[in-house]
Amino acid sequence: MTIAAFATVCVLGAWARVGLTSLLDRPTFPTGTLVVNLTGSLVAGFLHARLDGGWELVAVTGALGAFTTFSTFATQLAEHLRSGRRWHAATYTVLTVVGAVAAATVGLVLGA
Repeated sequence: MTIAAFATVCVLGAWARVGLTSLLDRPTFPTGTLVVNLTGSLVAGFLHARLDGGWELVAVTGALGAFTTFSTFATQLAEHLRSGRRWHAATYTVLTVVGAVAAATVGLVLGA
């Protein structure tokens, strides 16, 4: 059951990410990826506080691991730097890193 649940939520998380980033990303700024990573961090914090054992692993690592994306953040950041958009790169980095930690903290508090 846990393996099937893990596989299912991974697929659902990845589909949700693709859908949101397709709707929200813009050529000048990766809004969709930022929203996905911040939302995923908030929900991960909440679920970490509420679930334990295998279900936390399934929900946080499976669903939210597939939903959020560090690799896309890294490649989008590298593209901003390569094309000389340093202000966009700095803004994106701060919003993603500080925002994700803040969102996870809020999730933990809400879930407690």
